[in-house]
Amino acid sequence: MSTTALATLGKQEIQLSEAQSAVMAEMNREDERKAFEFMPPRIKLPSGGIDMYVTGDGEAFKTFDAIVAVSQMARAYWPTKSANGLPPICSSPDSAVGWLNLPADKDQVRAAVAAPIRHPGLLDLNASSTGPFTCDRCPLSGWGTSLDGGRGQACKTLRRLLLLVDGWTTPAVMTLPPTSCKVWDLYASSRSRTPGQAYFTVRTRFELERKTNAGGTTYSVVKLVAATPLTDEEIGAVLAIRTQYSDLVRNLAIEPAEYEEVPF
Repeated sequence: MSTTALATLGKQEIQLSEAQSAVMAEMNREDERKAFEFMPPRIKLPSGGIDMYVTGDGEAFKTFDAIVAVSQMARAYWPTKSANGLPPICSSPDSAVGWLNLPADKDQVRAAVAAPIRHPGLLDLNASSTGPFTCDRCPLSGWGTSLDGGRGQACKTLRRLLLLVDGWTTPAVMTLPPTSCKVWDLYASSRSRTPGQAYFTVRTRFELERKTNAGGTTYSVVKLVAATPLTDEEIGAVLAIRTQYSDLVRNLAIEPAEYEEVPF
């Protein structure tokens, strides 16, 4: 799917010069030759109850409209309350099968070994296997295993969304933390109750709602509103984008910035 098509989905007509059109055509050919790995821009949910979305470039905004082209469940385990700038020691791109990240940071491994519930791959430190580990059988995915002693899970469940943001010319990725997963699941489920409709057949307005947990910690939860349904032509373009980018979303490495610790 070309950049022009993405821009059109975002309700923005972009007039390209002859040279720009030639560059786009060449970039499409270069992508087919796998000249580089495409790294999509990221949209992040704030922490601490701040009601602004933030991009990787530092741009902040309260709300935006986008088409959610792809949604993927995922899991990630950090053995400490903070990611400390490190990738998860274990992650699952499909929320079903996890893989241990070894060799990992030594302090991170020590924290995982000393945790109240030890990762199955670290029961025998001489073992060389890094997986696969079945997530629904892993004790770290159980409720009440949160490191802060709360009702949450030590291994966090996430939702990774590929977004076609209005006015943007490339798709973006946003990862929903555990506190926003139920909101997304309910929204996506409601969209599928009508035959021929799905979460990717509507333009969605993203807002934020401030919450406070039992311990007095304030945090923000995604708020989703169905804006306008897509035309048949737009749906056809989204289906093509789903085909092109599904593997990217399902294989994109989970970054430390995607981790938000909110006890509940």
